[in-house]
Amino acid sequence: MSNWIARGLRRGILTTRYPHAADAMPPRYRGAAEIIAGAPVSSLAAGAEACLSRAILTDGHGPQLLMSRCFQCGACTRVAPDAFVLSPRFDVAIVDGHVADVRAQLAARVRRLGRSIMIRHVDAGSDASCEQEISALFNPFYDVNRLGLFLTATPRHADVLLVSGVVTHAMAEPLLRAFQAMPNPRVVVAVGTAASSGSIFSGPDIAGPAERIVPVDVAIPGAPPPPLSIIHGLWVALGKTEARYREYRT
Repeated sequence: MSNWIARGLRRGILTTRYPHAADAMPPRYRGAAEIIAGAPVSSLAAGAEACLSRAILTDGHGPQLLMSRCFQCGACTRVAPDAFVLSPRFDVAIVDGHVADVRAQLAARVRRLGRSIMIRHVDAGSDASCEQEISALFNPFYDVNRLGLFLTATPRHADVLLVSGVVTHAMAEPLLRAFQAMPNPRVVVAVGTAASSGSIFSGPDIAGPAERIVPVDVAIPGAPPPPLSIIHGLWVALGKTEARYREYRT
């Protein structure tokens, strides 16, 4: 026991200070794709063709990457390295429409919540990868309890609804019921590319992304998104920081 105590004293506090202080992903982290400025048209087209989730648009409005659909496979960077690069950034939360307007609306909606925020998580059809990242939020390293964020077992006590996974028809009604049971003001955060856009998932058992069932305020892409991305998305949802991305999701 004394050895463990000595080791702890030597290593010091390891809990991240984010979002009150800067943090970063490891150098080898493979995040969402980004378009390189001035990339050749032919390379952009090749990357768009290779994209399994149809996240890359090359229409008349210029090249665009739909962050909510990118699941970080890296196919575009392999076929067109001169047009696409995988970003190491984790602050990838997306709001729908105009960032400033949505942020103001969210801040107004959560102003009455106070310091402690209760979170209800609903797995609407995930492969459990997003659930592992959500669980990591409460380990000693990320420790979101220090930010006043806590899980609740009932939506009747929840301020924030976290939705993970593409929504199956079997989970559509339970998800809607959870949302309807939440008191106002309430905020919905879609965690992961599948919940944010549906990604590559389709079929007779799939209802679609979370926004087809409940109004999504913030989407956090990633397959799965790391805990820092989820923390950033929650901070955006609570109006405590601004999102870098805005997108009209369909």
